[in-house]
Formats: sequence, C-alpha cells, structure tokens
Amino acid sequence: MFLDVTKRRNPKLIQSGVTLHQSGQIPPNTYVIDLDILGDNVKALAQTAKNHDFTLYFMSKQLGRLPFIGQFIAEHGIDKAVAVEFDEAKTLAEGGVRIGNVGHLVQPGKNQWPEVLSWNPEVITLFSLARARQLSDTAVQSGLLQDVLLRVYAEGDMIYPGQQGGFQLEKLDEELLELAGLPGINIAGVTTFPNFQLSKDRRTMEPTPNFKTLLKAKEVLEKKGITVKQVNGPSATSCETIPFLAEQGVTHGEPGHALTGTTPLHAYRDLPEKPAIVYVTEVSHQDQEHYYVIGGGYYGRSHLTGCLVGSDEKDILNQHVKAIEPAPESIDYYGAIEKPNGFQVFEGDTAVFSFRTQVFVTRAHIALVKGIQSGNPELVHFERKW
Repeated sequence: MFLDVTKRRNPKLIQSGVTLHQSGQIPPNTYVIDLDILGDNVKALAQTAKNHDFTLYFMSKQLGRLPFIGQFIAEHGIDKAVAVEFDEAKTLAEGGVRIGNVGHLVQPGKNQWPEVLSWNPEVITLFSLARARQLSDTAVQSGLLQDVLLRVYAEGDMIYPGQQGGFQLEKLDEELLELAGLPGINIAGVTTFPNFQLSKDRRTMEPTPNFKTLLKAKEVLEKKGITVKQVNGPSATSCETIPFLAEQGVTHGEPGHALTGTTPLHAYRDLPEKPAIVYVTEVSHQDQEHYYVIGGGYYGRSHLTGCLVGSDEKDILNQHVKAIEPAPESIDYYGAIEKPNGFQVFEGDTAVFSFRTQVFVTRAHIALVKGIQSGNPELVHFERKW
C-alpha cells in the first residue's frame, strides 16, 4: 500500500533495510523504523496541534508499543500515550511513559482498576455503567477522583468488527443521571471511533457518521450542566485533519499511523509526515509458481501489493515483485511473491515491504535505526518478539 510512496519519499529507509539484513544486523521478519523521520513527523504533528490549541496523545500499538519509542516520541513533542488496552498501558507506564488515555478500545478487567489508577492516567474511557461503577468504587477506596471519557455510539455509526460497545447516544441522557452520581469519577468528555474514513476519490479524509454522534454527545453532556473538558476524536489524526477537528470543537486526537506517515491518505497524497517504517524479511524458497518469504509480520488489513527484492541496496529500488496477500484463515509462516521478469531472485535475498500494519498483533521483531538519512544507519534498539 505504501511501497511506491516510501520508495519516492524515503528510499534510504528501503536501502538501509537491505544493508542491515544482508549484514546480519537484523534477522528476517523485522520491522525497521527510521527514528530520524519518526522524530520529524512527531515534531510536525506537535507543532500543528500547538498552532490549533489541540492536544495529542500518541498511539504506540502500530509501532509495537515499546517504551523506548514512547520515550522517544515524548522527547520530540507528544508527551502522553493513549493505550488501547491494559497490557499496552502497563508496558508503557512501567517504561516511564506517561499515560493520557486508557480503556479505548479495550476495557480493563474488574481486578485491574487499582493498577490502572496507579499510573495516574489523564482520562479513562468507559463503555458501560457497570465498568463506571467498578472504577468509581476503586477510586473512592484510593481517595481519588478520576476523569473519564464516555465512549458513545448511535445507530448507523461505522464500527469495525470486534470494536462494538459503548453508551448509546439515544440512552445517554438517562444514563448520565447515575454516572454523574458516582463519587469516584468525573465525566470529563466523550469519544468515539473511527471519526474519519478515506474519501471515495482518495484525495481527503472525510468524517464518518460517528463524528456527528461525538458532537451530539457533547451537547447532551452540556445540557446536563457537565463541563466538557475533552472531546476526543481519534482515527487518522494527522497534520491534515487536526485543523478540521479543532474548527469543529474537538479538543484531542490520537495519532498512530501519522507517526510513520502511513494513514490511508498518505498512500495517495504527499502530506507533511513522511514514511518511516518498512517490513524486512528474506526469500526462503520457491516452487513452480512462487517464491516464498519468511513471514510473521503480516496483518490482515495491510493492503499489500508487492515488495522490492534483492541483496544490494544499489539495485533494490528497481526490483519490484508482486506479492500475494495471505488468506485470512492462514498462519503467515510464509508470504508468497510472484516470480519476476527481468531480474533474478535468490534464496537469501532481502524482501522489503511497506504496507499498513499493526505491529503489536504480529510476531515480528522491531529495529529502531538512526542515521538513515545521512547514509550511516545505526541500530540503536532491537526488540525481539519472543
């Protein structure tokens, strides 16, 4: 999905992936992240947010939710993370990363609230009255008053499979009566997901029905006399969408793919954020129809179309091979690529992909590299997935 734009806007990242793999510094099945470009992207996002009086929490799951990355992002301008579930929040918090939002998309377990509160999150997203009661009880026992966001939805909203739930807009008014009376929580605002989708002409990100739900939920809270401190509108938060969000009264966003220049819109338009991540693996073997590369890093909604294959960084950019997206029911032991015309492929060659990913759901390793843009790539952190 992002191979062409990465080849054009960050060719040195692709070339460095070949060099690092062929020299044995990284193994097959490794995501390589360009720290220099990642840092530039974070700075651009932070500055755009500052210009529009907008607040950002960074999303780390797409990058493997590493504390090292979290600290790096904080140093470059976005100081708090959003953690979609307990384990991500725990990993980041124990690594010294400040937590901005936790609980959206996955609610903590009933016995995990004390530890969640120990991280001093800025807000916790809640999906139900039952979870609100659990959190309130725990907060009271700890002598705390915790700010919360209410995840809201309405009929007709766009909800990804496996992400259903929240407070139904049509019933929110009556549920606020009990929520507002819980002594351990303070209703600070509302959130929903996703708020943007790629337009049909692929030239812009356009609001989903969820976005109207979000703004209506804000009005419901305000009519109840609740001071709304946060209207959180995640999905595709980038330098492109921040101005629109701010104009509409949204206060917070949660960039994830924008950190690496890989929101859907980045595949079709050159935006301020540049590509900063590639997947590097190795040609394993062949049969009569295909070559096969060592797998482990594929993702079901990656929209991969091909890869660049070779053993020399001087040649790699011109050696494109079509790839076959793995079947959803398969385990990605290997990925299949077509046999090329015009050049040879050898077992042991490097295969470099650039597609939409969620590193945290893969079994891929992660290599953080600086100096790529100066032609002196240096591996500064390597995270093994075992």
